[in-house]
Amino acid sequence: MLFGSGSNQRLTWMVLLQTLVSKKNARVMQRNKRIPTQANGDMPLSGRFCFVLQRVNRVISKRLNSVLQSIGITGSQLMILDAIGLDSDLRQKDLAELRGKDHATITANLAPLVRRGLVARDKDRKDRRAQRIALTPDGVCLLGQARELVAGFETDLGNRVFGEHALGELCSVLNKLS
Repeated sequence: MLFGSGSNQRLTWMVLLQTLVSKKNARVMQRNKRIPTQANGDMPLSGRFCFVLQRVNRVISKRLNSVLQSIGITGSQLMILDAIGLDSDLRQKDLAELRGKDHATITANLAPLVRRGLVARDKDRKDRRAQRIALTPDGVCLLGQARELVAGFETDLGNRVFGEHALGELCSVLNKLS
């Protein structure tokens, strides 16, 4: 098993997540061979899974946005394009629920995509208050480009971690949390 078992599993996951954040943090974790604790035995928040995962999310989001900048979208916008690409009959409300975001956040991320002609919004025939969204041909093309960029980005991340299958296994485990 790649990620160990029992008490070693926690340390291994922490090292994996720290590696994604920075090589320096990973070297410190390996050198210490343990997660630092305070004098009273409590682990500082900076070493706890939730906070490491939150920090990893920020770092990866920032790096992904840098990669996607070449095609003029953000990671949040890519998630929207991808969701629409997978289900061409979505209502904007459904997209918000699917992405776990509020309506205002979805609207703010959709607006530039609509202005660029990547997404089309139409009134729902059954409910005038609702809007259906779909990718335009330009949106389909850009989504293909974005998927290629993300694949390269993830390959790089995987190589930095522990090998080619590490990210897939990590995704499987983290999906159980959501």
